[in-house]
Amino acid sequence: MKTSAAQVWTCVLFVWFLKKADGKTQDVHVTCQYSEDCVLPCSFTPSGGEEIRWFRRDALIYSHPQGTNRPDELFIGRTSISAHKLSLGNASLILQRCVLKDRGRYRCEVTKGGKMDSFVVLKVEAPIRSVNLKITRLSGFEEVKCSTCDVYPAPHVFWSTDPPTPVEELKYTTRKMADKHGLYVIDSRLKRLGQRSKLTYICIVNSSSAAQTWTTSLTETVHNNVTLISMLYAFSTWTEINSAEGQDITIPCRSPWNLQNFTLTWSFTTANMSTIIYTYDSKTQEISNRWNGTAWLEPQSVQEGDGSLRLCSIQNLEHIGVYTCNVSAVQKNYVAQTRVNVTSPRDSENENLRMHTASRPWWIPVAVVLTLMIIFAAIIVGIVKLQNKCSKTKTEGTARYSKEVKVTVDKGEETMEEGRRLTSDPSKEHT
Repeated sequence: MKTSAAQVWTCVLFVWFLKKADGKTQDVHVTCQYSEDCVLPCSFTPSGGEEIRWFRRDALIYSHPQGTNRPDELFIGRTSISAHKLSLGNASLILQRCVLKDRGRYRCEVTKGGKMDSFVVLKVEAPIRSVNLKITRLSGFEEVKCSTCDVYPAPHVFWSTDPPTPVEELKYTTRKMADKHGLYVIDSRLKRLGQRSKLTYICIVNSSSAAQTWTTSLTETVHNNVTLISMLYAFSTWTEINSAEGQDITIPCRSPWNLQNFTLTWSFTTANMSTIIYTYDSKTQEISNRWNGTAWLEPQSVQEGDGSLRLCSIQNLEHIGVYTCNVSAVQKNYVAQTRVNVTSPRDSENENLRMHTASRPWWIPVAVVLTLMIIFAAIIVGIVKLQNKCSKTKTEGTARYSKEVKVTVDKGEETMEEGRRLTSDPSKEHT
């Protein structure tokens, strides 16, 4: 009964440790943009003399120091590791000019005595750069054409009008064609509706990840039998930033267009309350900063269309929320929303400790558990054998003693001696 209970507890502990060990080998997911450089993270505890190898689907793509094995041809001349950062325990791989074929699972192998593996899953995306909307007559009848190109993955296209038109009357077709590089060309055409005094065609293009939304509208206004056409372009993005308390961060906001006269407004929303924190007018050069000393923009960068907001020494309670950048100009409007999460130093230390623990090879805790199991089982078996031996020895000793000892009564006197001394010779008794 005791042995069975011990075995059950051993199995329970073994399964628990396996689950804990399995949770420490999670992949790191990285998303990079097409044709731009990318960094695949890998860290270790440096002691000097480590050998670094990077693999993609078991094919060698980089080694330090260089060995005799030739790396995959797709990555020759495009991979590197910072020697300075390597001495600090950073073996992150710099992958230049990302292409769609770079997608997949990568393995960072650090070897010195033992071997440590970590894994990175790379996604490559080509974001929407622009959306064009125009009226065309190439198909024999008039259509409103909405198009974009060099996008990956293929985005989704939706049509609507203002005033609203019943769905069954919006007859459109969308074609998504991939070029030789795997990038998509999108061509969506809506049959032009009957002439009205004023009608706005709206084409919405959403990226697959929902991080980008382009809204392009074309308005037809009929006045004295003359049709006037006006265009409006709107672009919105959504991102998220995680940072430790007390750090400086940069919240991105860059217009996709080269604008001359525009206004830029930054607002901060938390607990359903919105506050304007920064405004800029490119025409008058007028600036209003309500977070002076905490938030600022680079004037030269703003004039070039980069309205990224710099926040100094962010705090946990004060700066958590959604930051919205609005760049508005004639016929164009850009909105960038960013969610900022701030962690305390204690949370950061716990996360670093978790990441450091997760970077250890999975087989170490398993080996420790197996060793403890073997020792524990050996102790149980030894105790059981010892108990059986003692019980057997006691039983045999009692049986042997009972066979060798006899009791005889001679002439009224009780005498107890060993067997040979108390047994008389039968032949002498008869004579």
